[in-house]
Amino acid sequence: MNVTTQRYREAGEAKDLDALMSTLSPAVVFHSPLSARAGFAGHDQVRRLFSVVLGALQDIRYHADTGDDRTRMLAATARLGRHELEEAALVRLGDDGLIEELTLWIRPLPALTAVMAALGPGLARASGRPALAAFVGASVRPLTFMTAFGDRTLVPFVAPKTG
Repeated sequence: MNVTTQRYREAGEAKDLDALMSTLSPAVVFHSPLSARAGFAGHDQVRRLFSVVLGALQDIRYHADTGDDRTRMLAATARLGRHELEEAALVRLGDDGLIEELTLWIRPLPALTAVMAALGPGLARASGRPALAAFVGASVRPLTFMTAFGDRTLVPFVAPKTG
């Protein structure tokens, strides 16, 4: 187990933003699970992102941390409202042992779109752009509805659960 990723996981579970930020390099880069174009760089942008994330997610629990001294894969579960989600994070550490790069994936699709619906407006508000927050919220709602509807009504007919 890596000391930095252990501290990162504990800080995330405790929703301790300052402790989480202490695990990140000042030049940290975060690659969003929502968009190839949406990225965050440096402590200021990543702090803003994680303050919204930690405010939105509940019951964050990490259950895997594997890799070597420079590259780790973390896995967690969390809730966003009624959505259960799973997260995988590719973590790259620098020579100083701090996290230089984070790349995140979230599943299932309805949970991912719920994350988008929560974080997009939250980030716009945190950036002092309330009009953009309203626009982002309104534009994401149809996608959130469609993925949730499809998951409830169409997927059971296409791919029934096994086991």
